[in-house]
Amino acid sequence: MPEPTTVWMVLLRRGDLGERKGTLRLETDAMVFEDATIQHERRIHYPMVRRARRVRGSPILIVTHEDEGGTVETAFYFTQPPPLRPPEPGDEPSPASMPGRKPLGPFSAIRRTSRRRHMRENVRYLTVQSGSKKPEIEAWVSEIVERTRG
Repeated sequence: MPEPTTVWMVLLRRGDLGERKGTLRLETDAMVFEDATIQHERRIHYPMVRRARRVRGSPILIVTHEDEGGTVETAFYFTQPPPLRPPEPGDEPSPASMPGRKPLGPFSAIRRTSRRRHMRENVRYLTVQSGSKKPEIEAWVSEIVERTRG
């Protein structure tokens, strides 16, 4: 059985892509996400789970489940998710804070980061982070699938 672990939960629905940091654990009747900031638990009971899977090449577990009138997908990031929106001009992080990133040059302060470049950087970050988390996430998936079947 997987040990409780720190994750970031993201509800995958339009307009609600904020992440919540907390602890994910398995109990006898449900998966439980305990929010670290507001001390609130979100329970996903096993009979409500339709599917659990690891997103290939990333440290993400996606659980599809029934919730208050519909099917919902919830993503659990096993590393902190990258920002969804590109930074505004002048808000670029320093190259020292992002190892392996090339310096942007003298015009970076007045140039906006393109969405495509931002998405590439996010994908690269998630791919690098996935290597060490793959066995852990696969253990979570197999345990959740086992508990939903029986």
